Amino acid sequence: MPTTMRCRIASDVDQLSKVQREEVSHDLRKHFPKLGIESVPLDHEVELGSTYTPNSPIRVAHLMNQLLSERFDALVLGATHLPARLPSGLTIGAITRRLTPYDVLISAVDCILDELRENASLVANDVRREAQLLYYRPDLRMVRARGSIDSIIQKIGSGKIDGAVLAAGDVERLNKQDHVVEFLTCSICIPAAGQGSLAVLVRSQEETARKSFRAINDPASYSEIISEWAFLDHLGVHQEAPVGVLGSLEDKTIELEGMIALPDGRERIHAVVKGSVGREVEVGARLAREILEAGGKELLQELNLG
Repeated sequence: MPTTMRCRIASDVDQLSKVQREEVSHDLRKHFPKLGIESVPLDHEVELGSTYTPNSPIRVAHLMNQLLSERFDALVLGATHLPARLPSGLTIGAITRRLTPYDVLISAVDCILDELRENASLVANDVRREAQLLYYRPDLRMVRARGSIDSIIQKIGSGKIDGAVLAAGDVERLNKQDHVVEFLTCSICIPAAGQGSLAVLVRSQEETARKSFRAINDPASYSEIISEWAFLDHLGVHQEAPVGVLGSLEDKTIELEGMIALPDGRERIHAVVKGSVGREVEVGARLAREILEAGGKELLQELNLG
């Protein structure tokens, strides 16, 4: 990248998104110290007058349209918020090194999930988490709470709710690890596709930007997440469906674990497959087929997604 070049980077406007944008800017500066990086100020407006919700599908679509219209040069998003298929004209410039991909529990009395009182109130704010938590403990009372991670932690501290399940990577990026009581393994809650990594989107025709952001791409994380997105794509579901998937790379082998569940936790179908690096899409498709054949097709039909 020429030393005189400037790069305009944007993200959503909530605190977590700002931290994510700064992480990408910091990593980029390590490779290009003289690069002029500009953070583009955005607003809360979305298309069609919809209510602003950080990183919602309509908000992400709005931000991607702004990238296409050249308001900025790169868009930073949590990889969980990307659609399985990008709009024409956009491409992934980088997938950053993945932080802990699991979900974590924060509770008022430092109890792990098994120790929470009967009918405990739990915030997950995600149908994927809610479905799996109810499958594991049907007595839990799932509640929704708007606001930042800080505000949710405050609600727990004040006793308004008993606990919350959040993405470990989000908690880590905001330096709230001291509040974590338990890391939830995949036997309890399989993460969302892309959880723990950041995705940098650029315009497909901008070859210089594509080559530049490649410097902060993490090949292992990229390989894992491509297989996860392929799983969603072959199931034919969006990122807000009650579906979880996690890829783990060891040597040249990808292990991909996934599930689909009913939102009320009545049923959960789970499978694990392995495959080779370089065949990520094939691995994701194979996992989707196994889950569909094991009863996932019927679950999707019940969810009106099949």
